[in-house]
Amino acid sequence: MTESSLTAFDYHVPTRIVFGSGRFDSLAEHSHSLGGRPLLVTGKNSARRIGALDHALSLLEHASVFDAVEENPGTATCERAADMCRQLGCDHVIAIGGGSPMDVAKAVAGLAVNDGACADHFGSGGLPNGALPIIAVPTTAGTGSEVTPYSVLVDEASGTKRTITSKSIFPKVAILDPDLTKRLPRGVTIHSGLDVLSQAMEGIVSRKATPVGDALALDACRRVRKFLPRAARDGEDMEARAEMLYASMLSGCVIAQAGTTLVHGMGYYYTLACGVAHGLANGLLLAPLFRHNAKHAPERVAPIVEVLGGNPKGDLAQEITACLHGLFAELEISPAAADHGVARGQLTVFAREVASDRYRFRNQIGEITEALIYEFYEDSFQGV
Repeated sequence: MTESSLTAFDYHVPTRIVFGSGRFDSLAEHSHSLGGRPLLVTGKNSARRIGALDHALSLLEHASVFDAVEENPGTATCERAADMCRQLGCDHVIAIGGGSPMDVAKAVAGLAVNDGACADHFGSGGLPNGALPIIAVPTTAGTGSEVTPYSVLVDEASGTKRTITSKSIFPKVAILDPDLTKRLPRGVTIHSGLDVLSQAMEGIVSRKATPVGDALALDACRRVRKFLPRAARDGEDMEARAEMLYASMLSGCVIAQAGTTLVHGMGYYYTLACGVAHGLANGLLLAPLFRHNAKHAPERVAPIVEVLGGNPKGDLAQEITACLHGLFAELEISPAAADHGVARGQLTVFAREVASDRYRFRNQIGEITEALIYEFYEDSFQGV
């Protein structure tokens, strides 16, 4: 009898996914099923600008609003929002926005029913009392956070990004309405789309990859390659908008199981130290890291090359680079970090700090050293 080549795995995504144009109108139905006093968590501008916040408030009679979420939010913001949630007696949390409001909403849902400061709950198992129910309404096609058990925040004490991981902060419901992404600026469309691609690609080569996740990830990669340039060219292209929102959700399902790899671990430094948007930071590191991955797991990189339009039987390191740089060219952005505000003098410090924290590359295949991390940064800086 031939033994199966499939490895053992668990796959757990408990979120109800509500997808389609106009589905935001179902928010009240889902909110009422979870309680009567929601706290809406959103950013300072975008949800108001597109009308999503006003529409939500018209649907929810007893909702309260925390609308002070910044880009790359920190623990202090979460604690302020959690205080508000407790004082008002809110019984569930609704996130409206991109990854930042969803990260804060998840932390708030946990802090509302657990003692201690936000930073006390970083890592897994830090929310012993669980969390309030969460509804996630993404207004960008990027993080896939609406279907993940992660809250990624800036730890003000260390100045680094850290993660709260708990099954209790999987949203109960994710409402994916592509109409909410219609007015996304071109830059946000591109950067969030690159985050989708990065998450999907990383999920395939992660040490925790699953067969189910691989299928979803390849589908996400295929859709990003086809529809991201269209969404970037024409924000009114609602087929492209819907496809990107769907691909984003797929990538979230992937990393909910597989986690991310060194691409994300390195990209955080571009974001926090240089102000590079999160998705773009990841995109700038994909080619260097995937040349490395091609050497260590060619059987995993070849299918990615194929769905991105390259030759899976060719030199995979060259092919994956050509595919990624081709996408960047079509999006009219440089693949060189030097062109996005990163200074070469910062790379040594970045490499040293990443190498000192093995959590950053716990899922990364191949032997990783500080010298190799610096090499990845240098290649990314040059865009070679």
